[in-house]
Amino acid sequence: MSESDVTVGYRKATPVWPGQSAEVAEAESEELWLLRRFEPVLAYTRGERFFPTDVDGYVRQCSLWRDTAGRGEEEVVPAGQLTLDRLAGARGEWPGTRLHLRFVQKATLREEAQQWRATSMIARTGRLAAVGLMTRVLDVLMRISLLVRGKVPVGLAAAAATRYRERLDEGHCTYYGRVSRDGGYVVLQYWFFYAMNDWRSTFGGVNDHEADWEMVTVYLATAEDGEPRPAWVGISSHEYTGDDLRRRWDDPDLHREGEHPVVFVGAGSHSGQVLPGDYLIAVDPASLRGAIAFSRRLKERLFPWTRRAGAGRRGIGIPFVDYARGDGRRVGPGGDRPWHPVVIDDSTPWVVGFRGLWGRDTRDWLDGERAPTGPRYERDGRVRFAWRDPLGWTGLQKVAPDPAADRRTLANQVERLEQEVAEADKEIAGKREEVRRLSALAASLERYPHTRERGRELRAEVDAAERALAAVYEHRAGLAEERAVHLAALEAVPGGVPAGEPQAHLKAPHVPYAVGHQRYTRFLRIWAALSTPLLILAFAVILAVPGPTPLATLAGVVLAFAAIEAIARGKLLGFLTALATLAVIAGVLAGVVFAFMLNWRVALLIPLFLAVVLLLVVNVRDLLSK
Repeated sequence: MSESDVTVGYRKATPVWPGQSAEVAEAESEELWLLRRFEPVLAYTRGERFFPTDVDGYVRQCSLWRDTAGRGEEEVVPAGQLTLDRLAGARGEWPGTRLHLRFVQKATLREEAQQWRATSMIARTGRLAAVGLMTRVLDVLMRISLLVRGKVPVGLAAAAATRYRERLDEGHCTYYGRVSRDGGYVVLQYWFFYAMNDWRSTFGGVNDHEADWEMVTVYLATAEDGEPRPAWVGISSHEYTGDDLRRRWDDPDLHREGEHPVVFVGAGSHSGQVLPGDYLIAVDPASLRGAIAFSRRLKERLFPWTRRAGAGRRGIGIPFVDYARGDGRRVGPGGDRPWHPVVIDDSTPWVVGFRGLWGRDTRDWLDGERAPTGPRYERDGRVRFAWRDPLGWTGLQKVAPDPAADRRTLANQVERLEQEVAEADKEIAGKREEVRRLSALAASLERYPHTRERGRELRAEVDAAERALAAVYEHRAGLAEERAVHLAALEAVPGGVPAGEPQAHLKAPHVPYAVGHQRYTRFLRIWAALSTPLLILAFAVILAVPGPTPLATLAGVVLAFAAIEAIARGKLLGFLTALATLAVIAGVLAGVVFAFMLNWRVALLIPLFLAVVLLLVVNVRDLLSK
């Protein structure tokens, strides 16, 4: 029985395997049919060395290691003797210990690394030139941190490329598909396994690590004819969470080939993107977002030329680029390599049974250079968010798959609002009658001296009752406005509600900072490479060699470097203008402070006199215009 017989579709006769019930066979055939129907197309960048591969062949090439108390790590299964079945039972065989695989063996690392010869590499964007001078200091700190963190050994990426090419690459690619149903959606998860993430060593990125799991999710909703229709696409990303991970099927930025979404894969990192291009990595700590936004607005006011360059960016850009150009191989329907699907779920032994790392454990305390765990688990052993709650992972729990459900919700809300408006009308009538009664009593009592005090008390009650009546009117107006909006939505689209803009849910759309090959001048590229070490050297000299005015010297050095940066970017005129503006502001502030030090009364009189003159000019102009 061929695989094609199984993947034809559940509307035809479904084959039943020995020992399998017809109901289970029918369900598995339907799941596979759905996975094949909407499977994504992955577009890679030219120069990519690793593609989605079969975990069975990978595991057979790996050795299995465990952590031992006080003795480091110990090999428990040599390379060539491990299978998926044994890996699935590893937790029972070595209980209570942390386990990890090792793809490249120490004995063959150097030999395999020397065998690798790169065939074609991409033209890298000038990553240092893409960010400012001070931000480039982060690059130095990241590189220095690798000296004290656990990191992937030198040559391991090249050795892994040799192993992958010679032992695993069979010309097709594998995805592991999971089908689940939750909240009215049919969720199709496509998990891709790579033997290596070589982003740092090959493409100048943030990190390297053995093994890499990435994922694309297609969310299906049932159409009026009962057929499943794609509604959303979720793409795993290194920087984004929640709503920003998904795109609506009709999003103009989402590339599609028929019913297959196209995902642009980062070179080496394998992170997915919706649009092709070069992506600048950003750090966006929540505690600093306010300060970052303020500094960005201030910079755009003082340096107007930065407005366009900073459009669409968030957080602090760091000099690492994710190249997702889509100009290399394509995997999937109509591409260079076909898909080989494998269905997994919570009963798949190796998915459930192995909680360890799928590659070398470098013990990196930042986790960037450590291998990942499998599709079901986090590194701490908890079930992965995207696995246990695929709707919540992309913020879809709040979005109904059926437009009719939204319509029913709005219709029920309109009915409830009508009841509340009617109750408010009754309350208004009662409070109005009470206000008028109190007002009549107060007017009568205020006529005579001996009851005037009581009249004033009632008048205060009238004022309070009027405020209460006004509050009910305000509440009723809000209810009526809400009801009108919902009624308009119900009338606008018969059978549903307006869907809104496809990108309305996005908080920070992920867009490339460059499309194609970003070109910088040679001077800028050289300056971007040399400026940071020169700046650090200058700071060290100022601190090491005592001088009469170290702060002034430091400020002068920073100013000189900023001027060269402006020249390199062709923004010298703008820089001089901003510098002159800052000088004027500083001069005014210094003058005010100096005036207060000499005579604070005169310092106050001068701005008051100027304000009076300005007001007089405005008033005379208005008088003459009349």
